[in-house]
Amino acid sequence: MTTQQRRQEILQEMNAITRMERGKLCTQSRGPGTPAFHKLQCWQEGRNHTRYVPAQEVAALQEALAGHERFQRLAQEFADLTIAMTHEETVECKKNSKRSRPSATGRPKRS
Repeated sequence: MTTQQRRQEILQEMNAITRMERGKLCTQSRGPGTPAFHKLQCWQEGRNHTRYVPAQEVAALQEALAGHERFQRLAQEFADLTIAMTHEETVECKKNSKRSRPSATGRPKRS
């Protein structure tokens, strides 16, 4: 598979992700014998925000968090491939531009 084909495949995979949520889901309990509760923590506008999540929403939230994590991995891979392509193009341009040119006097350079 070529780099360009992989980039297109990544974009298709990103487009297929339909649910995303940023943050980390934590399960906590107030002590032994008390029911556990869930909270979502994330950074927004330079501050940590916490949202308590009802137990019936936990599964859907975990799916959305996994979607965001997958999207981030794909975005990083896409960026890495694009950067590698850019470097290859730059190297090719440099190789093509380094043609030997005769000196103005026509004599070889002294070493």
